[in-house]
Amino acid sequence: MGKNKIKLLAVVLMFISACSQADVVKPALIEVSIMHDQLIEIEIDLSLEAAMTGIGTQYKKTTDAPNSARYDELRALEPLQLRQRFAQFETKFLQSLVFKVNGQVQQLNLTEVNIDIVGYKKRPRKTILTYRVYPQHWAETLSWQYGQIYGDSAWRWQVYKKDEYNWSQWQWLRDGAPSGVIELEHPKPVSAYQRFMAFVSIGFDHVIPLGWDHILFIIGMALSSLLWRKLLILVTSFTLAHTLTLGLAMLGVVEISARIVEPLIAFSIAYVAIENLLIKQSIKRKSIVVFVFGLIHGLGFATMLKSFEIAPNSFVTTLIGFNIGVELAQVLIVLSVVSVLLILRKLTLDERQLVVLPVSIFIALIGCWWGVERLIG
Repeated sequence: MGKNKIKLLAVVLMFISACSQADVVKPALIEVSIMHDQLIEIEIDLSLEAAMTGIGTQYKKTTDAPNSARYDELRALEPLQLRQRFAQFETKFLQSLVFKVNGQVQQLNLTEVNIDIVGYKKRPRKTILTYRVYPQHWAETLSWQYGQIYGDSAWRWQVYKKDEYNWSQWQWLRDGAPSGVIELEHPKPVSAYQRFMAFVSIGFDHVIPLGWDHILFIIGMALSSLLWRKLLILVTSFTLAHTLTLGLAMLGVVEISARIVEPLIAFSIAYVAIENLLIKQSIKRKSIVVFVFGLIHGLGFATMLKSFEIAPNSFVTTLIGFNIGVELAQVLIVLSVVSVLLILRKLTLDERQLVVLPVSIFIALIGCWWGVERLIG
């Protein structure tokens, strides 16, 4: 093997290794409950390791951030050890939060830290921080701002009543933007259209730029043909499948452990890419395979969407909005891949030799690597 080939292989393996060790940076979810005795409870669902290392959603994955090694160190700590480290960091963390009641900045008092076990290291670990606020007067207005360094977040609030669902709709805050003042006596209603558009955006973001598994799968699928009818069959099969399992999972009809779903998603990426190496591909067989893999990807989507704890009366709007966002991202990826291939063909270049084969091999290697890592991780 020549020196240039050895160097190329080394670069590819280094890239695969970096991808396999990365965690996607998840936005924080904040829930504010106003209790009857004026007490206000705030729950922050976040990746504590990302917060402690200043890794926000402006990074697609943790390995893109300068503090990725520090993140990996914290991610490997047992819950009690991480809790002790956070005690030293908490003052700095609180300086990045601004919570106002009736226009006055409030002091947040930590009452509970719930850190998940080390568990599956290829996924961000979940931590819930519970704070309490004791305002002098009954809350009439609220406002919230999460630290800009942490990027995107989402928050909602409720005036707590036992056995009643009083949560507001989720408000998506981009790049540390403030929530604005919320009038609790006369809260501004969120229309079905606004809720729908919010989840269109969330669905799109979940694929581009956050969903590397999904991006590689769609690229592998798009490389299989330049015939629009074949691509339409494949994309439609995949869409119907992941919509089906996403809906069933959200209703609690289907539930499969991430330890099973995540490796299967990785191997599905590899399989679709490997099929592109065959000279003759059966569109019937591939559409069936894509449909089966779409069922698996739908379960992966449900894991993220469940974290929003959607109200029953907005279930359909949320599900449709999220799916449309996902489909828009998929269409963008497919059009981008097809455009590149058509440009090469117009230049009388062999797009199969220049793009389809090398990219498919690369995607297959990444998929196999991820699959093995997730099985033994």
